[in-house]
Amino acid sequence: MSNIKLSLIFCCYNVSKYLDEVYKWLCEQPYQNIEVIFVEDCATDDTKEKLFSLVQDPRMRIIENAKNLGLSESRNVGLKYATGDYVGFPDPDDIFELNWLSEIAKIAEEYNPKIIITGMREDYENNDKLEYSKHIISSYSGYIDENNFSSLIDLENTFLFGYMNNKFYDRKFLVENKFYCKPLALKEDFEFNINVFNVVDNFYILNKPYYFYKKRRNGNSLTSKFVPDYFEIHLNSVLMFKELLERKGVLSDSAKSLLVDRFFRYFLSAVERNSNQQANLSFSQQKDWIKNVIESDKRIAWFLENKRFMRSKLKFLPILVDLKAYTSIALLGHLVKYIKQYAATFFTKLK
Repeated sequence: MSNIKLSLIFCCYNVSKYLDEVYKWLCEQPYQNIEVIFVEDCATDDTKEKLFSLVQDPRMRIIENAKNLGLSESRNVGLKYATGDYVGFPDPDDIFELNWLSEIAKIAEEYNPKIIITGMREDYENNDKLEYSKHIISSYSGYIDENNFSSLIDLENTFLFGYMNNKFYDRKFLVENKFYCKPLALKEDFEFNINVFNVVDNFYILNKPYYFYKKRRNGNSLTSKFVPDYFEIHLNSVLMFKELLERKGVLSDSAKSLLVDRFFRYFLSAVERNSNQQANLSFSQQKDWIKNVIESDKRIAWFLENKRFMRSKLKFLPILVDLKAYTSIALLGHLVKYIKQYAATFFTKLK
């Protein structure tokens, strides 16, 4: 057996119905040199009782938060107690390939990378029934050093970059550099990875869909919590990724295309969210918000100047911006909202 010890931190809040499956996987998967930390975050269901009834393995322990801390702070708690060579933060309501940890350990022992990134399989479920799956894998595979950091562009293009749950990190590297998770309304994983990748000089891509990410909905509509700072958070994420690519010297034309596509995608998504009842904005106020962003927010100037690099399905959106067709953009947001509500499967596939 490998000498590499893997720490897995599961942050548990109202996940009782999924714990039997993840515990069974932990007990049955072949790699034995593991440490499992369940951080119980004051759940309002029977998560705590389920954990204490299940966890008998001496390699596993339960840490109880004195109060509800949220995902990021619970991860920090787990990291404080972890002792493994590498640490991962999988979600307790997802599932995994049985040999995932064995391959992670082999890579860690042979290459000693700062980060190991795994491909994913996204499972779209409706009322606990699988509707369809898709594999999310990179065009790159293997050990990546500073000579090939253009692979970051591909990782973000496939959305493999931003998640923490599909990665294992060199634990000492995290601790020595004082990397901890920051509580945010959205994009917590993304900001953590930006900070880490700013410092790393190597990583490894395990280009197999070993992490099965569950995307669940109930009924025919896609729902997401309303976050007033949605656009601010997402704009900052694109700007941070741009700065990372500049720092690594890989701000190529393909990178510009990705960044501009991301900006307009998040912009339209913010317009759609502003049309929701929770936003409490009249149609006139929605148009004013669009106008203010386009005409007054200096942070978006780079994206407007480089809109010629856009390659996505939304290539028409910069045209509407140039025409100052704010009414049309607001109406487009309403259209997206109705598609999400009444044709959710079509919307996720289109996305």
